[in-house]
Amino acid sequence: MAYWLAQASDLAYKDEATIDAQARSWGFDEVRHHKTRFTPPFPLEDTQAYTAASDNMIITAFRGTEPKQIRDWLSDATTPPWPGPARTGYV
Repeated sequence: MAYWLAQASDLAYKDEATIDAQARSWGFDEVRHHKTRFTPPFPLEDTQAYTAASDNMIITAFRGTEPKQIRDWLSDATTPPWPGPARTGYV
């Protein structure tokens, strides 16, 4: 399971067509792409993820901070923490 989740995480850094093709080859019937847009002092489009679903499994994988992308760092710096499950921490 860990190997396949690592593969799914790596896939998050690919383009949408590659994600669609690979997820479908793994047996996922539905793939959705997610993008977050922020409008602090200037508009940002930097958070990307996808969700792949089949009758047996759902996977959501996000891209992490890419060190060479200033937009990622700006997003990290301007995204406030959100209360986690049972309000025991923040995410």
